[in-house]
Amino acid sequence: MTLPFMDKVFRAQLEYPDAGRFRIHGILEQEMEEDTPSERTVGRAMAHNRFWRGAPHPLGEQDELAILQLLHAAFGDFGVPWGIVSDNASVFTAGAFMRVLEGLGIEPCPIESGQPWENLIETQFNVQRRLADAKFIQAETFAEIEDLHAAFVQLFNTTRHWAHRDRTDDRLTPVAVLAGRLGRSVTPEQLRGVFRHLQFSRVVNRHGNVSIQRFYIYAERGLSKRRVTLWFYEDRLHVEYKRTLLARYHYRLKRGSTQIGSISNPRLYRTQFVSPQLELLVLDDEQWTKIAQRPPYARRRSSLPSAFRQLELDFPLMSLLFFCF
Repeated sequence: MTLPFMDKVFRAQLEYPDAGRFRIHGILEQEMEEDTPSERTVGRAMAHNRFWRGAPHPLGEQDELAILQLLHAAFGDFGVPWGIVSDNASVFTAGAFMRVLEGLGIEPCPIESGQPWENLIETQFNVQRRLADAKFIQAETFAEIEDLHAAFVQLFNTTRHWAHRDRTDDRLTPVAVLAGRLGRSVTPEQLRGVFRHLQFSRVVNRHGNVSIQRFYIYAERGLSKRRVTLWFYEDRLHVEYKRTLLARYHYRLKRGSTQIGSISNPRLYRTQFVSPQLELLVLDDEQWTKIAQRPPYARRRSSLPSAFRQLELDFPLMSLLFFCF
């Protein structure tokens, strides 16, 4: 765990942000050969770099925050089921997932270990692979992927299903089998209570930012004065509006505190809510700071962070423009 070795690991993490310790260890082997430390040591170095140097976290196979958001949307639209069948992955045994099920009286129904066929979702993945993945690859925007996914769900629900081919009641498609049935009704207040440890709302100011403790982060300027939802889980922060993802960030709490110590790695998405007003100047990522920190002495009534500066331009009809450095 020498400093030069830690720096090699850090540079590899930056170049391959989604790689785990096995892949990073293999990459380092090509450079260091026999001097490469063990895979476990590489893993410790990666964890150290994430904590102290802000190295990126690799994406897991299952996005826990996305699954929790999906449950929230499904319960609000279709009601609450009596049970949820899942495999034994860590996301379905995590504390946040189990608290949601317990709060709504839902029984977890894990399948037997080593018997993936008991989980219907495995079949759904294969159907999606055959009917929709080719179109997903050709999509160029996030909104286009959403539209293609909605079209796939509609196609799947209205097409004859193999499992129902021998029915005698003429209900051969998923939508016909369900026949409009919904789960137990749940009020918005109940949902907010169950998910209160994961989400809260903020109003977007005129510059497109929302305030979180002493930070301002960018949401969407086109949603000025609208209320958006912020999701917090582990070290990830999502900003969404009407179930559309606007931005993603990483955050870190101060040690032994509920106060946010830092917010980093902004990733913004272009959605249908983008402001129709054209930008006079196009700024790159170095010129436009998407995260601003409010000084501790700033007055709460001020909605404009210190990182924003007013510039005078020589335009005849427009003399002011706000943007970040």
